[in-house]
Amino acid sequence: MSKTTQKAHGFIELSLGHDPIVDIVAMHGLDGHREQSWAAECGTMWLKDLLPDDISNARILSYGYDADTRNFSRTSTQNIFRHAEAFAEDLSRSRKAADPKRPIIFLAHSLGGIILKKALALCHSADFENGHHLRDISTSTFAILFFGTPHGGANGVQLAEWMGRVLSMCMSTNDRMLKALNRDSSELEDIQKVYLPVGRRINTIFFYEEYATPIVRGMKELIVPRHLAVIQGDSRARIVVLHADHCEMVKYSGRDDVNYKKVVDYIAELVVDATVMVEENWMRENGHRAVANAEPIPSSQIVLAKPRLPVSRNYVQRQYIYDFITEKLLPLTPTEQQPRCILHGLGGGGKTQVASFWIERHTDKFSRIVVVDASSERQIQADLETAIRSIGPQHSKATWKDTIAYLSGEKGWLLFLDNADQPDLRLDRYLPNSIYGAVLVTTRNRDCVMYAQDSHIQVERMAESEAVDLLHNVAKVVPSSNNASVAIVRELGMWALAITQAGAYIFRTRRLDRYLATLQKHRDTLMREASLQGTNYERSIYAAFDLSFGLLSRKAQEFMKICAFLHHSSIPHALFERSVSCGFHTYTVRGSCPPPSSDEVIIFSLEVIFGSEWDDLSFQALIDSIAQGSLIDKSIESDGQCFYNVHPLVQTYIRDSLVQDDRERYSLSAGQILLGAVRPLESESNAWHRQLLAHVDQLPMEVKMRHPSHSLAFLMVSESTGSLNLSHLLQKYCHSEFQRVLGPKHPDTVSVMNNLAGTLYDRGQLEEAETMGREVLALRTEILGPHHPHTVAAMNNLASTLHGRGQLEEAETMGREVLALRTEILGPRHPDTVAAMHNLASTLRERGQLEEAETMGREVLALRTEILGPRHPDTVAAMNNLASTLHGRGQLEEAETMQREVLALQTQILGPRHPHTVRAMNNLAITLHDRGQREEAETMGREVLALRTDILGPRHPHTVRAMNNLAIKIHDCGQLKEAETIRREVLACKPMSWNCSTPIYS
Repeated sequence: MSKTTQKAHGFIELSLGHDPIVDIVAMHGLDGHREQSWAAECGTMWLKDLLPDDISNARILSYGYDADTRNFSRTSTQNIFRHAEAFAEDLSRSRKAADPKRPIIFLAHSLGGIILKKALALCHSADFENGHHLRDISTSTFAILFFGTPHGGANGVQLAEWMGRVLSMCMSTNDRMLKALNRDSSELEDIQKVYLPVGRRINTIFFYEEYATPIVRGMKELIVPRHLAVIQGDSRARIVVLHADHCEMVKYSGRDDVNYKKVVDYIAELVVDATVMVEENWMRENGHRAVANAEPIPSSQIVLAKPRLPVSRNYVQRQYIYDFITEKLLPLTPTEQQPRCILHGLGGGGKTQVASFWIERHTDKFSRIVVVDASSERQIQADLETAIRSIGPQHSKATWKDTIAYLSGEKGWLLFLDNADQPDLRLDRYLPNSIYGAVLVTTRNRDCVMYAQDSHIQVERMAESEAVDLLHNVAKVVPSSNNASVAIVRELGMWALAITQAGAYIFRTRRLDRYLATLQKHRDTLMREASLQGTNYERSIYAAFDLSFGLLSRKAQEFMKICAFLHHSSIPHALFERSVSCGFHTYTVRGSCPPPSSDEVIIFSLEVIFGSEWDDLSFQALIDSIAQGSLIDKSIESDGQCFYNVHPLVQTYIRDSLVQDDRERYSLSAGQILLGAVRPLESESNAWHRQLLAHVDQLPMEVKMRHPSHSLAFLMVSESTGSLNLSHLLQKYCHSEFQRVLGPKHPDTVSVMNNLAGTLYDRGQLEEAETMGREVLALRTEILGPHHPHTVAAMNNLASTLHGRGQLEEAETMGREVLALRTEILGPRHPDTVAAMHNLASTLRERGQLEEAETMGREVLALRTEILGPRHPDTVAAMNNLASTLHGRGQLEEAETMQREVLALQTQILGPRHPHTVRAMNNLAITLHDRGQREEAETMGREVLALRTDILGPRHPHTVRAMNNLAIKIHDCGQLKEAETIRREVLACKPMSWNCSTPIYS
């Protein structure tokens, strides 16, 4: 027998209340009952047995409807819309005899919350003429307590659908409701969009379940976990856990039940504030109804012409935007089109303040200024009607359409539409058809630029000096140094509202010096803080972001949560396309270390967002929906490549909104997308890996080191781009894991150790590099034999390390042995043989055997050009090596020509910050100095030192060499004091025993 029999449908009054001041209305969930759903196993029905005594001044109602998904006799064919429509009409009738303006507090369990949201949206959008009885409900709604409502969909729905199909053989079933509750349900998203404008003014508490619910055959499922039980972007709501499963979270056995105590405390708190707040709602509603019905408005409710928006006393001029508005709205020559200007951008960027300041300074240029709150169509119409009715009694019955017609016939007016943010808002119907007035719009919706395609500007981050001035203005401080202030505004992304919040906090605490540390420790609290008195802002920066984020579809929100763990700028479009096309799978670098099976779980979740095959149209639609709210920007490079940018403060906001488990989940997803796109380079250039490097760097180290197969893949990026610190960390981890799993003598373990020794050498840790290099050589000799190519490779690497340590005689001996062995084993034209010749030529140059070094260097260059091509990195390295030898032999003109070519090629192929590119710049600077081109040499020398200090660190041998070279250059230019200071720093570092009076190639 069904719980929801026909007799249990509609409202039941559980308590009349003693002089009630609120109505408490309960609504059950799926397969529920208006009484039994709220009753504990012991029989206590808390809405009837407990709550009336604890909240005596409330009338308590419970609503029943047919929410059965299976029944032996029949199931309802009603959908969510029909249930919502019936609920709203029934509630209106049940309140008609009492007080239709009495405040309402709703209690909604599970599906009941979804139906309630739809019902309130219907009530909110009802017209004034025929739907006033429904508008009574939305106006009187003060608070909602959602109990396990699946705003983002529910788990276990697929299982329930399957059970329904099985049971349909012996009973009537209805899976329409279940399908609506699926995660990523389009119906849920549509309900969420229409509810958001209503929900912003309602006090909301989200209760979520702590324990999994038994389903079938011992299986349990967390039906509506925390992240699905809340509305993303509702910053004012409170989120509370109840220590129960999905069904038991609304069943309490007595007053000592800890969950009941929580719930009744929240209800009691809400009842206290309900009357005053709902009275304010009714004041506004009565005004709107009077305007709509053209009735005389009581004097207490007369609305005067909407005043211009005030400009903050702390406002800081943003000259570029100010001048742009002037150029577009006050053209110097007559125009054939209506002057318009659209200010668009993310919330909290200062659009309204910039516009208001401009209007204040140009009031005398307009005959009439009409200010409209464009946050909703209803508000636009109300403000436009107010504007024309404020002109005089002859317009007392005019409508908003009359305002548009009036302005179309007037001259010299300015129409200011502020906060035109809603994605489905059509502004064209509210724009007068006249070239003799001007229109200024502020919006988060980038699609609004279509209304002025050549007259829009993005209001984004402030200039650093503007941001610092704003911080000081709001905080009322004049510090002796701007250093702390610059650090604060940089941390806040130069964002106007975030800086205003910081200034307000500093004004209260008087501690500019401590703000940054407090921010880093309590960021979420400070960014959500709403104490902004005197700043002309109504909400915090995170609350401003909430509005835009809450309008996104669930899939778009999931995408942004992944992007929050990438670098904020230059996110390649190709990253997603390549990763999807490769199935998000990690490239297997070594057969002994395949990717873990746990990757498949993450890959499955990514396929839900991106699909299992690349669909460019769907992806562009996803990006466009996010860009519409200014949460992401798109840029197209000159070569046609597409990149996306997310403001770092938006990324921080998203990360702060996630619980720890979700942070880990989305950072792993970002890592898996990168892994899916990392593949060996297919050309000489490392450009693709350079595009990925910043995003790989952004990942937490625990993600990059989740499994050695992942670290090996990320190593392809760090090694090709010369990212030595990252390579070092990843190689150390891989070496440790290979030793643990495969053993110290496994060929792959030794290979990883060999690579680690090379990175130690590049990092300037030469002693460690030599020790490890000798160990690798000993192991390979023992395991593979002295003539194995891998053993010879280890000998070659050790020779290079000995060269770097200044042990040139041993390096030469070992280098000649390597060359002889490779010539014998591989042949004279094998790339490895040529590499041995290249290294030996370098050692011979350092030992002063310049003639032989030049001969060998020219042979290497010729062979590599022929075998690898002129643009291969190894060919360019050979050219660089030969140029250094030519310089040593005094052939400076040829050396300079060759070094300029090397620098241009390295910059193009490897990028301007790659260590090899910086080395080429260093060598060219030395040659320029020796050729007497001292000004260019000094400029280049300073750039080399700055780059090496930044990339390698101040004490790396190559950095110290750059420092020494610069000291020589500026000494010869007569800058003796600075040269002496730098030379002392060089001597303090004591890198090795080389002559400080001679420039050093490196």
